[in-house]
Amino acid sequence: MKKELEALLAVQAQDTRIRALEEKIQRILKQRQQLQATVEAEAKTLEAEKHKLADLERLSRERNAAVDDLDSQIRKYQQQLEGGLVSFKEMESLRELVQHSRERIEKLEEEAISLMDQVVKESEAMVQREGSFSQWKGRMDEEIAEVDRELEEQRRKIDGERMKRQALAEQVDAALFERYERLLAEYEDPLASVRDGRCTSCNLQLSEITIERVREGLDILTCENCLRILYS
Repeated sequence: MKKELEALLAVQAQDTRIRALEEKIQRILKQRQQLQATVEAEAKTLEAEKHKLADLERLSRERNAAVDDLDSQIRKYQQQLEGGLVSFKEMESLRELVQHSRERIEKLEEEAISLMDQVVKESEAMVQREGSFSQWKGRMDEEIAEVDRELEEQRRKIDGERMKRQALAEQVDAALFERYERLLAEYEDPLASVRDGRCTSCNLQLSEITIERVREGLDILTCENCLRILYS
């Protein structure tokens, strides 16, 4: 039975290594998710800034179009006035329209110029912003690639450790290994050592008979409290 216990202890040690690798892989996956989320959030922010610039450009075009339309309308009014083919009342009305339109076009021209200046300024800033983002994303992509390489390496390691576990498990009696697997579903350490007459996992005081039989290693004994397999 001592050899069976030694083989089981080797399996338990292997399970500890596998568990540590699984935890490491989860940490790496979390790191990758965080990096990817950071890139996606920054890309989303940049896209929103592009939409904002596009809205500004559209508004600038609309103001310029409004200026052109109003200028065309003023020219039409002027032609009617210069033609002299309208009544005095209509002429006065046209003059008022021209005056009002000129005041309106001055305001629109100011808005159009201001918007064009903003577009130029924001467009230049966007060129720099895109350049900075591209460089930053390149660094982030490389960092993610490095994380992926580390992830692949750890997965290869865990595959190797699982193969070693399988080889060790084949050295254990099938019924005993099945008991170990049931305990493993409940505890990370299905085997517990006996120290100072106690189960080191649950701290139960063991009987002298149990302690002696564990020391002899002739039988497979379990803790009366936690049911872990005992070894000395």
